[in-house]
Amino acid sequence: MILTERLQTIATMVDKGSVVADIGTDHAYLPVFLIQQGICGKALACDINPLPLEKGNQNIIFNHLQDKIETRLCDGLNGIGEDEADTFIMAGMGADVIIHILSSCEYIANEKYTLIIQPMTRYYTLTQWLYKNGFEIKEQKCTHEGKRPYTIMKIKYTGKKTPYTESDLYLGSMDTSDEECKIFLSNEIRKLNKRVLGEKGLEEVINVLEEKVNDSK
Repeated sequence: MILTERLQTIATMVDKGSVVADIGTDHAYLPVFLIQQGICGKALACDINPLPLEKGNQNIIFNHLQDKIETRLCDGLNGIGEDEADTFIMAGMGADVIIHILSSCEYIANEKYTLIIQPMTRYYTLTQWLYKNGFEIKEQKCTHEGKRPYTIMKIKYTGKKTPYTESDLYLGSMDTSDEECKIFLSNEIRKLNKRVLGEKGLEEVINVLEEKVNDSK
């Protein structure tokens, strides 16, 4: 299985020996790869829609992994038992959807779980929710797929709320010396410059992000 840069980066953040539940699995590319590479011994491939889940099932069968990957038709984490996985991947969906999924699951606020999350939109709103609800970003990487940059967060629950400034929500735990992170933040700066006339306080955020990007060059 050959993955895109985005999915490959997500795969590098999965701890060896994890039992993964891939939420919104689509074609189940990630669970198949994780099993093939020996990173995981078993996995759940989950989706809310039957058609992509069936495509994922076909891919699992094609790779002879029916005994290691189970498909699950479910809405977010609903329908997944609290002892069925220790790592939950949520990639390719908006921040609001991810927040809804996490808010709807009572057991997810537990340090035994690892969350690997790749929001497609408004990642800073997700960062704010995490900080307010006792989750810590342990690792944050940036990558690209085609011309579009992405950020991926590896998260653990600690129960401690994280104080933050507005710029902290955009920086998260990124390594601003990393070239992919600089590209990602530069793209965010361009977006913020388009919003700055209509929203108060963004000038300071832009200045902080520009300083971080420029200082690391």
